[in-house]
Amino acid sequence: MKIIILANDNVAYSGILSYPIVKKFSSEILGIFIQDGLLNPNSNPSSLFNEVKKKSGLQYAIFLGLETLYYKTAVSIRRIFHMNDHLDDCYLETNSNLGKIFDIPVYKIKGSIHDKTWLDKIRDLKPDLIICIRYAEILKKQLLEIPDDGVINFHPSLLPKYRGLGPVFQALLHNENEIGFSFHYIDEDVDTGEIIKREKIQIMENESVSRLSIRTHIAGGYELLNIINNLKDKNRTIVNIQNDGSYFSWPEKKDVKKFLTSRKKYVELRDFFSLLFYNPKNFKKI
Repeated sequence: MKIIILANDNVAYSGILSYPIVKKFSSEILGIFIQDGLLNPNSNPSSLFNEVKKKSGLQYAIFLGLETLYYKTAVSIRRIFHMNDHLDDCYLETNSNLGKIFDIPVYKIKGSIHDKTWLDKIRDLKPDLIICIRYAEILKKQLLEIPDDGVINFHPSLLPKYRGLGPVFQALLHNENEIGFSFHYIDEDVDTGEIIKREKIQIMENESVSRLSIRTHIAGGYELLNIINNLKDKNRTIVNIQNDGSYFSWPEKKDVKKFLTSRKKYVELRDFFSLLFYNPKNFKKI
């Protein structure tokens, strides 16, 4: 199977999600395309911070920035001090560097993936499957039609619940006892395509949004191995959910206040240390 990955190095935990498939299927991955910008080619850390600050308040914007900072700092320290180890998958890296490590071509997009240059490049590679690893730009029909086996996306919620932005935060805000993740085919809307797989994850006492997000990415990365193997065996499954679901953008300031007054946590220092001394087995125990 010929696979292309669309990834975003600026999104926390994206390398955790991609590592298992890059390690397992490196010879079948034709390229890793790295997104330009955060949500779209025109967004950067400063503009996104200001956008979130305006809608959700300064504290929530700081939470998002701190989560990404912890992740990127842990990745850098582990790289500098050679702390990564393929044994037991104790590996924390960016998608770009994973491509270099596993000898996979890396393409750093300038502009939109829908620009003619990049669409022509992807068409020339003739992928059977495209996998989105926290790639945030909304994909259009001309790209979605290229691979015969479709375009697959990971979303850290039990779709169709909590479509859109900040699903783990929203799940905790709404006092869910469990969260989860979903893989789905991408259509031209947001998180509305046919669902391939959903997996529940129990919320433990006092877990932060950050720690729960790490757990969903770890479990999702391993489940993606099974999905690819099923597609290679021509075993295409769809999960039918009779539920209209819900969609959220950035939270309102009153929702952030409610979250904090209920003593819930978004990101903690211990989340940084769990990344610095990263071992996926430590997250599977709970």
